[in-house]
Amino acid sequence: MKKIVITGALGYIGTELCKIYSGFSHQYEIVAIDKQFYSERVNRLNNWGIKFIQCDILNKDLLRTILKDTDLVFHLAGITDVPQTNLEKSNKKEKLIQKVGVEGSKNIIKFSEDYTKIIFPSTHVVYEGLKDIEKNIKESKPPVPVLEYAKGKFQTEQDLKLSNKNYVILRLGSVHGLSSDSTRLNVMPNLFAKIASQNGSIKLFSGGKQLKSLVSVQDVARCMQFVAENNEISKSIFNCVSENVNVKKVATLCKKYSDSLKLVTSDDPIPNLGYTLSNKKILKEGFEFLYNLENSLSEMIEYWKFNDIEYKNEYIVQGKDSFVDYRGLITNFYFDEEITSIGYVDSKKGSIRGNHYHPIQTQKCLLIKGKYISITKNLLDDSSVVETRIINEGELSIIKPNVAHTMVFLEDSILLNLVNGGREHENYGITHTLQHKLVDNKMAEFLIKNYKHTCRCCNSKNLELVVSLGNSPLANNLLDTKNEKFDIFPLEMFVCKECFNCQLSVVVPPKIMFDKYLYLSSTTDSFKKHFHTLVKKLNKENLIDKNSFVVDIGSNDGIFLEPLQELSVNCLGVEPAKNIADIANKKNLKTINAYFNKNIVNKILKDFGKANLVTAFNVFAHSDNLHDIATNVESLLDEKGTFIFEVQYLVANMKLGIVDNIYHEHVNYWSLFSIEEFFKHHEMIVYKIEEVDTHGGSIRVYCTKDQNKNIDKSINKYRKKEKDFGINKIDTYFKYRDDILLKKNNLINLLKKLKETNNSVIGYGAPAKATTLLNYLKLSDKDIKMVVEDNPLKINKFIPGTKIKIVSSNQLDRLKKYNFLVLAWNFYESIIKKNQKTYTNSKFYKFN
Repeated sequence: MKKIVITGALGYIGTELCKIYSGFSHQYEIVAIDKQFYSERVNRLNNWGIKFIQCDILNKDLLRTILKDTDLVFHLAGITDVPQTNLEKSNKKEKLIQKVGVEGSKNIIKFSEDYTKIIFPSTHVVYEGLKDIEKNIKESKPPVPVLEYAKGKFQTEQDLKLSNKNYVILRLGSVHGLSSDSTRLNVMPNLFAKIASQNGSIKLFSGGKQLKSLVSVQDVARCMQFVAENNEISKSIFNCVSENVNVKKVATLCKKYSDSLKLVTSDDPIPNLGYTLSNKKILKEGFEFLYNLENSLSEMIEYWKFNDIEYKNEYIVQGKDSFVDYRGLITNFYFDEEITSIGYVDSKKGSIRGNHYHPIQTQKCLLIKGKYISITKNLLDDSSVVETRIINEGELSIIKPNVAHTMVFLEDSILLNLVNGGREHENYGITHTLQHKLVDNKMAEFLIKNYKHTCRCCNSKNLELVVSLGNSPLANNLLDTKNEKFDIFPLEMFVCKECFNCQLSVVVPPKIMFDKYLYLSSTTDSFKKHFHTLVKKLNKENLIDKNSFVVDIGSNDGIFLEPLQELSVNCLGVEPAKNIADIANKKNLKTINAYFNKNIVNKILKDFGKANLVTAFNVFAHSDNLHDIATNVESLLDEKGTFIFEVQYLVANMKLGIVDNIYHEHVNYWSLFSIEEFFKHHEMIVYKIEEVDTHGGSIRVYCTKDQNKNIDKSINKYRKKEKDFGINKIDTYFKYRDDILLKKNNLINLLKKLKETNNSVIGYGAPAKATTLLNYLKLSDKDIKMVVEDNPLKINKFIPGTKIKIVSSNQLDRLKKYNFLVLAWNFYESIIKKNQKTYTNSKFYKFN
């Protein structure tokens, strides 16, 4: 068996050389020696099958034993922390350099076998005594060493030549590049990269014009192996350099990757103007340099600089540097820390894993097969909320310490748990696993049945979490008593990275939300005015007349039907909430109590025929089956019929950082961009769009089955507007999330200030958005005494999750001082107009 000895194996070059030869340890006997002992490096060598012996090359007895029967020696040992100029010299240091460098090398030569091949790294600084600039120096030029380090290297060159041993000498340029914790920082390129990573200053003596020959540490190790394994190369000297540049060039490249780096030019003298070595001889032998200076510098700067990474509960990582051919896919995952064990985890559909956290460990799970919902919560942040994400096959989930996490499996799954540290569930050192029940069986069952893991518009799996409001009660399901039990459900917005549709992560069954509904559209005068104005507009634009048949989906208490009926337009409402449908019918506004589905459409067609106009006001975002709704609308409309719907405008919400328009009823959040993507799957085309002022910012969208319909100029106007806003860029959604978090802090601070006035803090209005906001801010009746409301169906109810009672404004003392937080902020102006003269001693604040 071939025996190889590497001296200085724990050093900069030695680490890289051992890495190369780790691939041969099953075939060769490889011994690594070093005077130093570094725990991690020694352990790594052991894992590679390379035997480590702590040995000083001045220890003749031990060295003689180690070198016995050795075929190949890479002699890297020596003092590398050496003076660069005469001013840095000291007699003690010089003697040590000479002793280790020269005497130690003599020992290597003496105790190696006659047949041993010795690879020795010399240095370009053997030419440091040159007085004038000289470029492309060949190996045949006599060295001119000055300092003890260079003299020692040159002496060993001479000793090897006189030894009659087989040797190869490599005169190395300045070595650069990253090599784990063994990276030398006292060489110019690496030192510059370190300074750049710390946003420091590089001082360029004499303007940085000194020439340098450079080579990467990886190429040095490769070149050593190349000359060692080539039997044709013997008793030779080679220059091992890949690039020749001046010092200023190195600094300029560092500046390219560190904007804050300062370059300071100095007139301070330098020992010489430098020189460069020629690499033609080694290239002629067939060696190829693969690594360059710029890549080395950028890698080191990136590796060492502090990245202000936003803290997230969970990071989802896709494979990189993928390769695909007819055989399938190869993809790669890169890790910053060592993996000490891999757990194979097989999980059945419907099962739950986790419900724990790690105080120290970062959990990494690579899903090989299947799909699961990942549920997390940051335990170090009292204001944090529960978040959920879908983990798809081939994705790596990374969860930071002190984040509770649970997996709910949607399919039979296999994952790899990649661990650095202990795995026992009992108390084990500082990396143990601690229980934290985040998801119970009831919630797991709900998630399995109701989680939306594909895009509602385009069916893509590529969904990204925008914002989580945690587990929240249903917005309009108010409570009869303060302590009545209620259900909570995840309330989160995701964006599809393919079509940029936004949707909730879960769909609460409609029967839970709508069978008994408390929202009455007609409560607000501004809404009544809105629909009366719309009917006049539609009549003026000839979209309706006395011969028209109009169907309004989600017609509520008939707020749109009423002005239609006043105009003698034949109209019909479809309303799923029985209590609300009854109110409409009592007003003689014809309303079917049903969900808008295929059966109801067939009934309408049979009883009334085709519709000229179908409308859906603030309901087209309420259904999970949006494609079914669109298809049913197409079936109901005549050939030139129009479909008009109003939805909250996502762009308006995002611009203002509005969060409380997110609630469980609204399963989808629309922009023109996503609407047009949606209707690509249907017969109808979008031909017009208008912005309206309901719900804090909405859009009215006009669609038709008439493919020859002229496209209104508003379409191109809003396309450009949304493109300029960045609606199809993921960073825009992350900014929205950041704006929400900022607003959250601002609202909490406002509430603190108002409570300090000792005046009662009262909420005004109990719309659905109030439930969202109050629960997201984690407020209770200790923060807001009560909420006043005009809707009689809501009075004496309680907002779930808060214990805040809803009362009639008649219960307030008009002369008392109140701080009113207007929760129905989209009606802020009308509320002020209505109440300012009534509550003359009070103040009103828009709470959004």
